[in-house]
Amino acid sequence: MKKLLFAVNDTDECTRAAHSLLSLFESQKLALTLLHVTPETILHAESGLIDYEVIEKNEFEESKKILNNFKEIFKEDKRAIGFKVETLLKSGNPIDIVLEIANGYDLLVIGSSEQGILHRIFTSHQNSFVNASPISVLVAK
Repeated sequence: MKKLLFAVNDTDECTRAAHSLLSLFESQKLALTLLHVTPETILHAESGLIDYEVIEKNEFEESKKILNNFKEIFKEDKRAIGFKVETLLKSGNPIDIVLEIANGYDLLVIGSSEQGILHRIFTSHQNSFVNASPISVLVAK
C-alpha cells in the first residue's frame, strides 16, 4: 500500500489538487495523510494586550475545520473507495514540518497555488522546497 502525504490548506488550488488526487489514484489502495500546519503565533513586545491564547485557539479550530473539510472530500467521493484517510495537525514552520514528516511517506502532494498560504510558503521557495524533499513531490493543479 502506497503512503501519500497531502499538505492541505483552505485555497481553491488545494481543493482542486484533492480532486486531481482522486482522479490519479481512483479506487487504489493507499494510505493518505492530510496534513495541515498552523504557523506558530509570534509575540511582539509592542502588541500590547492581545490575548494570544484566544488567537491560537481560533487558529487551531480553523485548522481542524480545514482538515475535516478535506477529509469529507475523500469520504464522499466514490473514487476514494480504497483510500485509508487520516488527518494530522501540527504547529510550527510549515516547510520544516512537512519535510520532517515526509520521510515516512512515498509521495508528497501539494497544491500549486498562486494565492493563499501555499503561495506564501512554497511558491517563492518552491524549487528549493521540491529539491529539499526526501521523497518525490507532486504539485497538483
